[in-house]
Amino acid sequence: MKIEIGPNEAGQRIDKFIRKWLKDVPLSAIYRSLRKGDIKVNGKKVKEKYSIMQGDIIETREISSTEKKEKFIRIDNKLKITYEDENMLIVEKWPGVLVHSDSKNGDATLTDYVLSYLFDKGDYEPEKEVTFTPAPCNRLDRNTSGIVLYGKNYESLKALNEMIRERRIKKYYEALVKGRIKDGIYEAYISKDEDSNISKIYDSAKPNTKKIAMEVKTIQSCGIYSFIEIDLITGRSHQLRTHLSSLNNPIVGDSKYGNKEINSFFVNKYGLNYQYLYAYKMIFKDCPALLEYMENKTISESIPPVLKKIKNDVFKF
Repeated sequence: MKIEIGPNEAGQRIDKFIRKWLKDVPLSAIYRSLRKGDIKVNGKKVKEKYSIMQGDIIETREISSTEKKEKFIRIDNKLKITYEDENMLIVEKWPGVLVHSDSKNGDATLTDYVLSYLFDKGDYEPEKEVTFTPAPCNRLDRNTSGIVLYGKNYESLKALNEMIRERRIKKYYEALVKGRIKDGIYEAYISKDEDSNISKIYDSAKPNTKKIAMEVKTIQSCGIYSFIEIDLITGRSHQLRTHLSSLNNPIVGDSKYGNKEINSFFVNKYGLNYQYLYAYKMIFKDCPALLEYMENKTISESIPPVLKKIKNDVFKF
């Protein structure tokens, strides 16, 4: 079996590429085949750390493969595109949809919508890709809305993921919370029970906890509620929701960590059955050469009409 490496596969270690290509083959079998020379690059035996290059010919023998293509649910859709170029796509996620599958249900995900959009445009041709699929660089909880960033090719996806890890892409949220909260940086520790899907906050480090941090700035407050901007310094599951709740400033509409009476009021009056938390802005800093055109660029999206109406009503003096 032979395959030629394209631009979306180049730059990876050979062992990592083979793991993606031959998904049903055990890792031990891949390393054994590399050592024996059953996997060759340009007709030569290579070590597992070899970095594959565009144009390389990879040949395998005596190693099985199902040759499965990455599947996605085809959807006729009209995504709200916040920003797009040849390397990235930023779209608005709505409440109730997962960014990617959690394997618990077969519902269409935001990624299915994105792949369908790119497929229809001709920017994603799965039959021409060996292992690469456009993928999200940030994630939002099911009932959190806002912008999600996707890498459209391997090099940009790798660069964007690295920028997010190193906080060279700063992510900002807007939220409506109970009460007043002081401006500043808040730090704590978080753990998550995967079975119950509930996170818990601690003031100090405990076993199986991770440090979290956010910076809060109050935009408007009437005492009963505050409209705040949050700079997400770390990105843990349920972090903002559970951290704000632990400070006695739960997010309006949050059924898991919020105030039941407040939530009931907003459901009855506005039909708000999800948290008032919106990922609205990204700022790009210290971009690599591939993305240097994004240097110091801010990409933002306005909050949806229902959230805007709630905000206007709450702070109507």
